[in-house]
Amino acid sequence: MAFSGRVTEVSHMGGLLASFEGRSPNLGDTIRVSGGKILGRVDTVIGPVDSGLVHIHPLFDGIDSRRAIGSPVEVAPRGRSNNRKRQSGGRGNSTRRHGRDGGKGRGSGPKKKWDRGTKRGGGGHRGHNKGRGRGSGPKRGQSRGRGRR
Repeated sequence: MAFSGRVTEVSHMGGLLASFEGRSPNLGDTIRVSGGKILGRVDTVIGPVDSGLVHIHPLFDGIDSRRAIGSPVEVAPRGRSNNRKRQSGGRGNSTRRHGRDGGKGRGSGPKKKWDRGTKRGGGGHRGHNKGRGRGSGPKRGQSRGRGRR
């Protein structure tokens, strides 16, 4: 069952509290009057499991919280910026994003945090600073910018 609810009262923060049936909405979901105007976003879901309340805060500009009491609400559908992403699932083998080898080679595609470069000087071991003391200053006997000797 999808989310459906009804605005019950104004919250102490100036937002709206709505009772709901079905699955609770995700935090940050946009809530609108059924088939109509957007009220705001889900801030929190509070209360007991069988009779929870959704706190809608902040309200969008031009929303009169007193007039919204009693209105049926629903989660607004998310806008799609590009229809091709939805059709292909966003998992196509684009040569622009992954390079000519389809992203299988070393150094192509977006860099992941576990892909460490070979020219770091740290050897890939976290916490080992190779005798430089604190910080990441140059090693003893070397100066910045002179290159290899």
